[in-house]
Amino acid sequence: MPPGQQVHQGQSVHQPSGRRKHIDWAGRAVRIEWFVLTSLLAIILLIIIGWTMFGSNSKTESDLVNTGKYQAVFLNGGVTSGSVAYSTYFGHVTKITGSYMVLNNVYYLTDQSSTSGSSSSPQLVKLGCQQLHSPYDQMVINRTQVAFWENLQDNGKVVQAIQQYIKQNPNGPNCSQTSNSSSSSPSTTTPQSTTPSTSNGQ
Repeated sequence: MPPGQQVHQGQSVHQPSGRRKHIDWAGRAVRIEWFVLTSLLAIILLIIIGWTMFGSNSKTESDLVNTGKYQAVFLNGGVTSGSVAYSTYFGHVTKITGSYMVLNNVYYLTDQSSTSGSSSSPQLVKLGCQQLHSPYDQMVINRTQVAFWENLQDNGKVVQAIQQYIKQNPNGPNCSQTSNSSSSSPSTTTPQSTTPSTSNGQ
Protein backbone atom coordinates (compact mmCIF):
# COMPACT_ATOMS: atom_id res chain seq x y z
CA MET A 1 0.00 0.00 0.00
CA PRO A 2 1.43 3.41 -0.88
CA PRO A 3 2.47 5.56 2.04
CA GLY A 4 -0.15 7.90 3.33
CA GLN A 5 -3.06 5.89 1.88
CA GLN A 6 -5.41 4.61 4.41
CA VAL A 7 -8.01 1.95 4.02
CA HIS A 8 -10.99 2.35 6.17
CA GLN A 9 -12.59 -0.69 7.62
CA GLY A 10 -15.40 -2.05 5.44
CA GLN A 11 -13.98 -0.48 2.24
CA SER A 12 -12.25 -2.35 -0.55
CA VAL A 13 -9.62 -1.05 -2.88
CA HIS A 14 -11.02 -0.53 -6.46
CA GLN A 15 -9.04 -2.50 -8.98
CA PRO A 16 -9.27 -1.70 -12.71
CA SER A 17 -11.20 -4.34 -14.63
CA GLY A 18 -9.72 -6.09 -17.65
CA ARG A 19 -13.11 -6.35 -19.49
CA ARG A 20 -13.58 -4.34 -22.73
CA LYS A 21 -16.27 -1.74 -23.22
CA HIS A 22 -19.62 -3.34 -24.11
CA ILE A 23 -20.67 -2.85 -27.81
CA ASP A 24 -24.37 -2.68 -28.62
CA TRP A 25 -24.33 -5.04 -31.61
CA ALA A 26 -28.13 -5.29 -31.67
CA GLY A 27 -28.46 -1.53 -32.02
CA ARG A 28 -25.87 -1.42 -34.78
CA ALA A 29 -27.65 -4.22 -36.69
CA VAL A 30 -30.90 -2.29 -36.53
CA ARG A 31 -29.21 0.84 -37.91
CA ILE A 32 -27.59 -1.12 -40.76
CA GLU A 33 -30.87 -2.78 -41.69
CA TRP A 34 -32.63 0.59 -41.63
CA PHE A 35 -29.93 2.10 -43.89
CA VAL A 36 -30.21 -0.78 -46.39
CA LEU A 37 -34.01 -0.56 -46.43
CA THR A 38 -33.95 3.20 -46.94
CA SER A 39 -31.45 2.85 -49.80
CA LEU A 40 -33.57 0.20 -51.52
CA LEU A 41 -36.69 2.36 -51.23
CA ALA A 42 -34.81 5.31 -52.70
CA ILE A 43 -33.59 3.21 -55.66
CA ILE A 44 -37.10 1.86 -56.30
CA LEU A 45 -38.51 5.39 -56.16
CA LEU A 46 -35.91 6.61 -58.68
CA ILE A 47 -36.75 3.72 -61.03
CA ILE A 48 -40.47 4.52 -60.82
CA ILE A 49 -39.84 8.22 -61.50
CA GLY A 50 -37.56 7.40 -64.44
CA TRP A 51 -40.07 4.99 -65.97
CA THR A 52 -42.87 7.53 -65.53
CA MET A 53 -40.87 10.30 -67.21
CA PHE A 54 -39.29 8.28 -70.01
CA GLY A 55 -40.54 4.69 -70.23
CA SER A 56 -44.26 5.42 -70.40
CA ASN A 57 -43.76 7.88 -73.27
CA SER A 58 -41.73 5.52 -75.47
CA LYS A 59 -43.86 3.73 -78.05
CA THR A 60 -43.25 0.45 -79.79
CA GLU A 61 -43.92 -0.04 -83.49
CA SER A 62 -47.18 -1.81 -82.69
CA ASP A 63 -48.34 1.24 -80.73
CA LEU A 64 -48.02 3.33 -83.90
CA VAL A 65 -50.62 1.26 -85.76
CA ASN A 66 -53.90 3.17 -85.96
CA THR A 67 -56.29 0.27 -85.50
CA GLY A 68 -59.23 2.34 -86.76
CA LYS A 69 -57.58 2.95 -90.14
CA TYR A 70 -56.23 0.94 -93.06
CA GLN A 71 -52.50 0.43 -93.50
CA ALA A 72 -50.33 0.18 -96.60
CA VAL A 73 -47.42 -2.29 -96.42
CA PHE A 74 -44.59 -1.85 -98.94
CA LEU A 75 -42.39 -4.86 -99.59
CA ASN A 76 -38.73 -4.83 -100.57
CA GLY A 77 -37.87 -5.44 -104.22
CA GLY A 78 -41.39 -5.01 -105.49
CA VAL A 79 -40.63 -2.07 -107.75
CA THR A 80 -38.99 -4.32 -110.34
CA SER A 81 -41.52 -7.14 -110.06
CA GLY A 82 -43.21 -6.26 -113.36
CA SER A 83 -46.48 -4.65 -114.34
CA VAL A 84 -48.46 -6.37 -111.56
CA ALA A 85 -48.12 -4.22 -108.44
CA TYR A 86 -47.99 -7.03 -105.89
CA SER A 87 -45.33 -5.15 -103.89
CA THR A 88 -47.86 -3.06 -101.97
CA TYR A 89 -50.67 -4.51 -99.89
CA PHE A 90 -53.46 -2.74 -98.06
CA GLY A 91 -55.42 -3.91 -95.04
CA HIS A 92 -55.36 -3.91 -91.25
CA VAL A 93 -52.08 -4.61 -89.49
CA THR A 94 -53.08 -6.68 -86.47
CA LYS A 95 -49.70 -7.82 -85.18
CA ILE A 96 -46.03 -6.85 -85.48
CA THR A 97 -43.12 -8.82 -84.03
CA GLY A 98 -39.42 -8.86 -84.73
CA SER A 99 -39.98 -11.77 -87.12
CA TYR A 100 -43.26 -11.13 -88.94
CA MET A 101 -46.22 -8.84 -89.54
CA VAL A 102 -49.85 -9.97 -89.81
CA LEU A 103 -52.12 -8.18 -92.31
CA ASN A 104 -55.87 -8.91 -92.42
CA ASN A 105 -58.64 -7.78 -94.80
CA VAL A 106 -56.07 -7.61 -97.58
CA TYR A 107 -56.27 -5.75 -100.91
CA TYR A 108 -53.65 -5.11 -103.58
CA LEU A 109 -53.33 -3.23 -106.87
CA THR A 110 -52.91 -4.58 -110.39
CA ASP A 111 -52.52 -2.74 -113.68
CA GLN A 112 -55.29 -3.38 -116.20
CA SER A 113 -54.67 -2.22 -119.78
CA SER A 114 -57.37 -0.40 -121.67
CA THR A 115 -58.98 -1.90 -124.80
CA SER A 116 -56.72 0.20 -127.03
CA GLY A 117 -53.68 -0.97 -125.12
CA SER A 118 -52.33 2.56 -124.94
CA SER A 119 -52.87 3.10 -121.22
CA SER A 120 -53.49 1.19 -118.04
CA SER A 121 -55.37 1.92 -114.85
CA PRO A 122 -54.74 0.47 -111.39
CA GLN A 123 -57.32 -2.05 -110.22
CA LEU A 124 -57.92 -2.79 -106.55
CA VAL A 125 -58.29 -6.54 -105.97
CA LYS A 126 -59.47 -8.35 -102.83
CA LEU A 127 -57.29 -11.18 -101.58
CA GLY A 128 -59.23 -14.37 -101.06
CA CYS A 129 -61.20 -17.05 -102.83
CA GLN A 130 -61.26 -15.20 -106.16
CA GLN A 131 -57.54 -15.93 -106.64
CA LEU A 132 -56.60 -19.19 -108.33
CA HIS A 133 -54.91 -20.55 -105.20
CA SER A 134 -57.82 -19.45 -102.94
CA PRO A 135 -55.89 -18.07 -99.94
CA TYR A 136 -57.48 -16.98 -96.71
CA ASP A 137 -57.91 -13.25 -96.25
CA GLN A 138 -54.73 -12.91 -94.21
CA MET A 139 -51.05 -12.44 -94.90
CA VAL A 140 -48.15 -13.29 -92.60
CA ILE A 141 -45.26 -11.23 -93.98
CA ASN A 142 -41.60 -11.85 -93.17
CA ARG A 143 -40.46 -8.75 -91.28
CA THR A 144 -37.24 -8.51 -93.28
CA GLN A 145 -39.29 -8.10 -96.47
CA VAL A 146 -41.13 -5.01 -95.21
CA ALA A 147 -39.53 -1.80 -96.45
CA PHE A 148 -42.00 0.43 -94.59
CA TRP A 149 -45.69 0.76 -93.79
CA GLU A 150 -48.12 3.65 -93.40
CA ASN A 151 -51.45 4.48 -91.79
CA LEU A 152 -53.90 5.60 -94.48
CA GLN A 153 -56.37 8.47 -94.34
CA ASP A 154 -60.03 7.84 -95.12
CA ASN A 155 -60.08 10.39 -97.95
CA GLY A 156 -57.32 8.64 -99.91
CA LYS A 157 -58.11 6.98 -103.25
CA VAL A 158 -57.23 3.48 -102.06
CA VAL A 159 -59.39 3.62 -98.93
CA GLN A 160 -62.27 5.10 -100.94
CA ALA A 161 -61.92 2.26 -103.45
CA ILE A 162 -61.96 -0.27 -100.59
CA GLN A 163 -65.10 1.32 -99.17
CA GLN A 164 -66.69 1.25 -102.62
CA TYR A 165 -65.82 -2.43 -103.00
CA ILE A 166 -67.35 -3.22 -99.58
CA LYS A 167 -70.48 -1.27 -100.52
CA GLN A 168 -70.81 -3.21 -103.78
CA ASN A 169 -70.08 -6.53 -102.05
CA PRO A 170 -71.63 -6.31 -98.57
CA ASN A 171 -71.44 -10.09 -98.11
CA GLY A 172 -67.94 -10.35 -99.52
CA PRO A 173 -66.95 -11.92 -102.84
CA ASN A 174 -69.07 -14.70 -104.29
CA CYS A 175 -66.65 -17.55 -103.73
CA SER A 176 -68.85 -20.27 -105.21
CA GLN A 177 -69.26 -18.39 -108.48
CA THR A 178 -65.57 -17.58 -108.62
CA SER A 179 -64.62 -21.19 -107.91
CA ASN A 180 -66.87 -22.49 -110.70
CA SER A 181 -65.50 -20.06 -113.26
CA SER A 182 -61.92 -20.70 -112.10
CA SER A 183 -62.26 -24.46 -112.47
CA SER A 184 -63.60 -24.18 -116.01
CA SER A 185 -61.14 -21.58 -117.27
CA PRO A 186 -58.38 -20.67 -114.82
CA SER A 187 -56.30 -18.81 -117.38
CA THR A 188 -59.00 -16.28 -118.27
CA THR A 189 -60.51 -15.66 -114.83
CA THR A 190 -60.39 -12.01 -113.77
CA PRO A 191 -60.59 -11.36 -109.99
CA GLN A 192 -63.26 -9.00 -108.77
CA SER A 193 -61.73 -5.58 -108.71
CA THR A 194 -62.45 -1.90 -108.27
CA THR A 195 -60.74 1.00 -109.99
CA PRO A 196 -59.58 3.62 -107.48
CA SER A 197 -61.27 6.92 -108.18
CA THR A 198 -59.10 9.77 -109.40
CA SER A 199 -61.28 12.38 -107.71
CA ASN A 200 -60.93 13.61 -104.12
CA GLY A 201 -58.17 12.46 -101.85
CA GLN A 202 -54.77 11.06 -102.55
